[in-house]
Amino acid sequence: MEENEIIQGLLDFESGNTNGIENWHREQEEYIVAIRKEWSLPVEKNVRVKLKDIDYEFEGKLKLAERPTSIDKRIPLHLSVDSIDLFPSDIEKLVVIDKNRM
Repeated sequence: MEENEIIQGLLDFESGNTNGIENWHREQEEYIVAIRKEWSLPVEKNVRVKLKDIDYEFEGKLKLAERPTSIDKRIPLHLSVDSIDLFPSDIEKLVVIDKNRM
């Protein structure tokens, strides 16, 4: 198996393990938390972002457009906000917003 090969998880519905989907959700959240810490970015949070050389602020959830091959900040993250693709180097200003306060 190659170093960067991604292994797909397996959901086992026949073994009687009732925690399978909960375990999967927990693993996904741990993955997102690791990405937030490594790149210091609020992935999966609502944000307002200003990109360099664009006189407009975009608002929406900061999402991964692609999963990184490994959790290593030397690898540029491919992100999106709303329908806009971006990389961390494109960001001039980023603010987490609370949609509940609007």
